Amino acid sequence: MSSSYADHDRRRVNGWRLWGIGAVAAVLAGLLAKSGILVAQRFLLLPLFAPQGYGVWRDAAATAYVLGAGFIALAATLLLRVLLAATPRAMLFFGWIMTALTFFAVVVPLALHRSNEVLAACVVNLFIGLIVTSLLAGAARWALTRGGRAPRPAWR
Repeated sequence: MSSSYADHDRRRVNGWRLWGIGAVAAVLAGLLAKSGILVAQRFLLLPLFAPQGYGVWRDAAATAYVLGAGFIALAATLLLRVLLAATPRAMLFFGWIMTALTFFAVVVPLALHRSNEVLAACVVNLFIGLIVTSLLAGAARWALTRGGRAPRPAWR
Protein backbone atom coordinates (compact mmCIF):
# COMPACT_ATOMS: atom_id res chain seq x y z
CA MET A 1 0.00 0.00 0.00
CA SER A 2 1.48 3.29 -1.08
CA SER A 3 0.60 6.56 0.55
CA SER A 4 1.85 10.08 0.21
CA TYR A 5 3.64 9.65 3.54
CA ALA A 6 5.57 6.66 2.20
CA ASP A 7 6.50 8.65 -0.91
CA HIS A 8 7.59 11.52 1.32
CA ASP A 9 10.04 9.25 3.15
CA ARG A 10 11.75 8.25 -0.11
CA ARG A 11 12.18 11.82 -1.39
CA ARG A 12 15.52 13.54 -1.18
CA VAL A 13 16.12 17.19 -1.87
CA ASN A 14 19.25 18.36 -3.62
CA GLY A 15 19.91 21.53 -1.62
CA TRP A 16 22.51 22.80 -4.09
CA ARG A 17 19.95 22.89 -6.85
CA LEU A 18 17.19 24.40 -4.73
CA TRP A 19 19.31 27.15 -3.19
CA GLY A 20 20.98 27.85 -6.54
CA ILE A 21 17.62 28.55 -8.14
CA GLY A 22 16.60 30.46 -5.00
CA ALA A 23 19.60 32.77 -5.46
CA VAL A 24 18.70 33.24 -9.12
CA ALA A 25 15.10 33.98 -8.09
CA ALA A 26 16.35 36.59 -5.59
CA VAL A 27 18.44 38.35 -8.22
CA LEU A 28 15.61 38.18 -10.74
CA ALA A 29 13.10 39.53 -8.21
CA GLY A 30 15.41 42.47 -7.49
CA LEU A 31 15.90 43.15 -11.18
CA LEU A 32 12.18 42.94 -11.80
CA ALA A 33 11.51 45.34 -8.92
CA LYS A 34 14.04 47.85 -10.26
CA SER A 35 12.71 47.47 -13.80
CA GLY A 36 9.16 48.07 -12.60
CA ILE A 37 10.26 51.19 -10.73
CA LEU A 38 12.09 52.51 -13.81
CA VAL A 39 9.12 51.82 -16.11
CA ALA A 40 6.78 53.62 -13.69
CA GLN A 41 9.15 56.58 -13.29
CA ARG A 42 10.41 57.02 -16.87
CA PHE A 43 7.55 55.86 -19.09
CA LEU A 44 4.43 56.31 -16.98
CA LEU A 45 5.82 59.44 -15.25
CA LEU A 46 4.74 58.16 -11.84
CA PRO A 47 6.99 59.06 -8.88
CA LEU A 48 7.13 55.46 -7.65
CA PHE A 49 9.50 55.29 -4.65
CA ALA A 50 11.06 58.64 -5.60
CA PRO A 51 10.07 61.21 -2.99
CA GLN A 52 11.20 64.75 -3.68
CA GLY A 53 13.49 66.73 -1.39
CA TYR A 54 15.57 63.89 0.07
CA GLY A 55 18.87 64.88 -1.56
CA VAL A 56 21.40 62.08 -2.00
CA TRP A 57 19.15 59.46 -0.38
CA ARG A 58 16.08 60.11 -2.51
CA ASP A 59 16.29 56.58 -3.98
CA ALA A 60 16.60 54.92 -0.57
CA ALA A 61 13.00 53.68 -0.73
CA ALA A 62 13.60 52.18 -4.18
CA THR A 63 16.77 50.47 -2.92
CA ALA A 64 14.90 49.04 0.06
CA TYR A 65 12.16 47.78 -2.27
CA VAL A 66 14.67 46.06 -4.57
CA LEU A 67 16.55 44.46 -1.65
CA GLY A 68 13.24 43.48 -0.07
CA ALA A 69 12.17 41.69 -3.24
CA GLY A 70 15.41 39.68 -3.18
CA PHE A 71 14.96 38.90 0.50
CA ILE A 72 11.39 37.73 -0.11
CA ALA A 73 12.65 35.32 -2.80
CA LEU A 74 15.24 33.89 -0.39
CA ALA A 75 12.61 33.60 2.35
CA ALA A 76 10.33 31.78 -0.11
CA THR A 77 13.21 29.40 -0.88
CA LEU A 78 13.61 28.69 2.83
CA LEU A 79 9.86 28.13 3.15
CA LEU A 80 9.96 25.69 0.23
CA ARG A 81 12.94 23.85 1.74
CA VAL A 82 11.12 23.46 5.07
CA LEU A 83 7.92 22.31 3.36
CA LEU A 84 9.81 19.77 1.26
CA ALA A 85 11.39 18.35 4.40
CA ALA A 86 8.32 18.41 6.62
CA THR A 87 5.16 17.89 4.58
CA PRO A 88 3.95 15.15 2.25
CA ARG A 89 2.33 17.57 -0.24
CA ALA A 90 4.84 20.36 -0.11
CA MET A 91 4.10 21.82 -3.54
CA LEU A 92 0.41 22.16 -2.78
CA PHE A 93 1.15 24.00 0.47
CA PHE A 94 3.81 26.14 -1.20
CA GLY A 95 1.45 27.12 -4.00
CA TRP A 96 -1.30 28.15 -1.63
CA ILE A 97 1.02 30.06 0.69
CA MET A 98 2.68 31.94 -2.18
CA THR A 99 -0.71 32.71 -3.76
CA ALA A 100 -1.95 34.12 -0.47
CA LEU A 101 1.22 36.19 0.02
CA THR A 102 1.08 37.54 -3.54
CA PHE A 103 -2.59 38.40 -3.09
CA PHE A 104 -1.71 40.16 0.16
CA ALA A 105 1.10 42.13 -1.55
CA VAL A 106 -1.32 43.29 -4.25
CA VAL A 107 -4.47 44.01 -2.25
CA VAL A 108 -3.16 45.60 0.96
CA PRO A 109 -1.47 48.61 -0.68
CA LEU A 110 -4.66 49.27 -2.64
CA ALA A 111 -6.73 49.08 0.52
CA LEU A 112 -4.47 51.59 2.30
CA HIS A 113 -4.17 54.20 -0.44
CA ARG A 114 -5.52 54.47 -3.95
CA SER A 115 -3.38 56.29 -6.48
CA ASN A 116 -1.62 55.58 -9.74
CA GLU A 117 1.70 55.09 -7.93
CA VAL A 118 0.21 52.47 -5.63
CA LEU A 119 -1.44 50.73 -8.57
CA ALA A 120 1.94 50.56 -10.34
CA ALA A 121 3.55 49.12 -7.20
CA CYS A 122 0.78 46.50 -6.96
CA VAL A 123 1.40 45.43 -10.56
CA VAL A 124 5.13 45.09 -9.83
CA ASN A 125 4.31 43.09 -6.67
CA LEU A 126 2.08 40.79 -8.72
CA PHE A 127 4.83 40.12 -11.27
CA ILE A 128 7.43 39.51 -8.55
CA GLY A 129 5.12 37.05 -6.78
CA LEU A 130 4.34 35.17 -9.99
CA ILE A 131 7.98 34.95 -11.10
CA VAL A 132 9.31 33.83 -7.71
CA THR A 133 6.54 31.25 -7.28
CA SER A 134 6.99 29.76 -10.73
CA LEU A 135 10.80 29.67 -10.53
CA LEU A 136 10.81 27.99 -7.12
CA ALA A 137 8.08 25.52 -8.10
CA GLY A 138 10.22 24.47 -11.05
CA ALA A 139 13.29 24.33 -8.84
CA ALA A 140 11.53 22.03 -6.40
CA ARG A 141 10.65 19.56 -9.14
CA TRP A 142 14.24 19.70 -10.38
CA ALA A 143 15.75 19.37 -6.89
CA LEU A 144 13.63 16.40 -5.80
CA THR A 145 15.08 12.95 -6.28
CA ARG A 146 13.60 9.59 -5.41
CA GLY A 147 15.25 6.81 -3.48
CA GLY A 148 18.94 7.05 -2.60
CA ARG A 149 21.20 10.00 -2.23
CA ALA A 150 20.66 13.22 -4.09
CA PRO A 151 23.16 13.63 -6.93
CA ARG A 152 26.20 15.81 -6.32
CA PRO A 153 26.71 19.00 -8.27
CA ALA A 154 28.51 18.46 -11.58
CA TRP A 155 31.41 20.77 -10.64
CA ARG A 156 32.54 18.58 -7.73
